[in-house]
Amino acid sequence: MKRITSLFIIFLTIISSCSKDEGSIGPSPIIPDHSWAPLNRTTSSIYLAAEDSIIIDTNSVELDFYRNTAYTCGFSGNYTFLVVEPINNPGAEAPLWVYLHGGGAGYFDENREYKIGVRPTDGAPRNPNQHNTEKTLERLRDDQLIYNTQTNTGQIENSTLTRRIMEGYRILIVSMSDHDLHSGMGTPYLNNPHGGEVNGLQANMAAIDYTVANYPTTHVFAHGTSAGSIGAFTLAYAYNLEGVKLNGIIMDSHLASYRTETLIGSLVGESGFVFPADFDIIEAGKKVGWIADRDRFPGIEYVINNGYDIPSLDIYGNLDPGCGGGLARIDEAHSVGLDNCDWVHEGFRQAVVSQPNSIHKVRVTTGFGHVPTNYASPANDFVDEFINEILATNPSNPFN
Repeated sequence: MKRITSLFIIFLTIISSCSKDEGSIGPSPIIPDHSWAPLNRTTSSIYLAAEDSIIIDTNSVELDFYRNTAYTCGFSGNYTFLVVEPINNPGAEAPLWVYLHGGGAGYFDENREYKIGVRPTDGAPRNPNQHNTEKTLERLRDDQLIYNTQTNTGQIENSTLTRRIMEGYRILIVSMSDHDLHSGMGTPYLNNPHGGEVNGLQANMAAIDYTVANYPTTHVFAHGTSAGSIGAFTLAYAYNLEGVKLNGIIMDSHLASYRTETLIGSLVGESGFVFPADFDIIEAGKKVGWIADRDRFPGIEYVINNGYDIPSLDIYGNLDPGCGGGLARIDEAHSVGLDNCDWVHEGFRQAVVSQPNSIHKVRVTTGFGHVPTNYASPANDFVDEFINEILATNPSNPFN
């Protein structure tokens, strides 16, 4: 199996306490705050910075690399994105597959020291610069496109991205450059000695706006892995408030769920878990903003139960260390006879099951770990089934 990408367990619904005694594991009655919608953003500072091409399985693929100087990264540089043209057919009308990569999260504490998690695979510290600086063409091309479509031996990886490329999709790979779960809305980057804002959601929506305006586009799907799972949901939610309905989203390995609070409160500092004992999830949530503020957003279960109608696929591996897979079961999971990962995703599952013929789906890849859509696994078949069911209904093109 291909090496697993960096893991991250989302802290996004943290409120005033991370104690599992104080933090309810039931849905919040709070109504989501939509005062920020429509989200302010701009495409006026986007320009083509470079062009490139690669060969995938003897097929030519052209790459267009863009920079948006309206949005600066946490440490240095600007937000960028990569448009991967349809295979052997650049410029063709095609469906758009938006890919939001993972990479964890971090924050500056009051002493301006950057706090960040560790890699569960080897316990090594993450690099604070990795997702706070400009993503170059090489990084988006090599670390995201090639990494997720080729094996370590250079063979074609049977991943979700590979399948979409081979089907003639146009791929849009966006950047996470404020370490903000792709969800920043222009709020201050707290305690950052460089100053600035967190702009992840603004930059991503601007990248999509620009792409659909300049490349002939039909259907649009968003696919997030790890931290990108949260970004995919935030993205679709924000567009929905503007009357633009993406055709579907894939959330691989994480959910914007209140259950995460309880899991983190129970496992933080444990060996094999992504957060060390000195990682303050409350402070991290303050940086991210709306999606991590339970007083403003009560969790994905709430919106699914209250009519949210963007088809959403939740995929996870039951052995994912990011949701406590392979670790001792927390009390809440043990009390209902579930493993940690199953318990974290159970609230979403219950919301889906309660809806006859629900447009939302939950799929577990048993025996697999983190981000199973990025390598050969049953998760890719689940994605195929999900999008084929959607396309069979002849949905509208979101941006027409």
